[in-house]
Amino acid sequence: MDLRDVAGELYAAAPADFIAKRNAAAAGADKPTAKQIKTLRKPSASAAAINALVREHPDLIGDVLDIGSRMRDAFASRDRAEIRALTQERQRLLQRATDGLDLSPAVQREVEETLQAAVIDPAAAAAVRSGMLVRALESTGLEQVDVSDAVALPVEVQDFPTPAPRRKKAAEAPRRRRDDAAGTEAEPDQPETEAEQPEPVESPSERRERQRRIRAAEKDVERAKADAEAIEDELDDTVDRRGDLEAERDRLQRTLQRVADDLTEARASERSLRTRLTDAQRAVREAERALRDARD
Repeated sequence: MDLRDVAGELYAAAPADFIAKRNAAAAGADKPTAKQIKTLRKPSASAAAINALVREHPDLIGDVLDIGSRMRDAFASRDRAEIRALTQERQRLLQRATDGLDLSPAVQREVEETLQAAVIDPAAAAAVRSGMLVRALESTGLEQVDVSDAVALPVEVQDFPTPAPRRKKAAEAPRRRRDDAAGTEAEPDQPETEAEQPEPVESPSERRERQRRIRAAEKDVERAKADAEAIEDELDDTVDRRGDLEAERDRLQRTLQRVADDLTEARASERSLRTRLTDAQRAVREAERALRDARD
């Protein structure tokens, strides 16, 4: 009996049946394997939901995780248009993946956070693809996702590779360089007779003036190029920074929502406890009164 096969069957089962199925699998295994089977942990509600998504909707999960590979490729090539398009596509796919799961708000957020982490981080993507998650994952967008103890059995990223990114095939238009002052070669399709026409005679003063204009124009071109490159570098840095900040904002919004829900639950619990305390104090007074009556 292979431990990984047993784990695959256990994490495909409903969480309510996990313990019973684990005990049954351990009972039918040899002693060393049974010991290993018993160490397999029951998945959290969010982890179980993701394990089910991986098995029931593999194409959808594949599309979600493929976005991560394509976004990393777009960031590497600084393709801002592709980054914007992929960000929108990522949100649509995450919405599709979590729609109709019939989960509590807290569990729903953990599912979304786990899928978001898998989009960002290859190790998290491999953990999700394994279908053996035992807990949710979370990403700050700035650091590597912690997948320690997140999967029932160890997995390697290369065991669950993300699909090869679908690169855009953009044809680069040739750049035409013009240098009117210095003169250029005749175009290939230009009539030969035109190239053979004699050039007008240029006086020394006209030649000096033309050369002065050339030098001034060359300096202007170099300055413009340097300014454009500096602006482009600054823009690229700003785009990268914005992406990091958006990921951090999304994480903080999810955290704020989780805290708000927890606060609501805590307030409800406080009201319930205060009511119970009032009832208990009333029961104490009644018991003391009965005690006094009994003594009298």
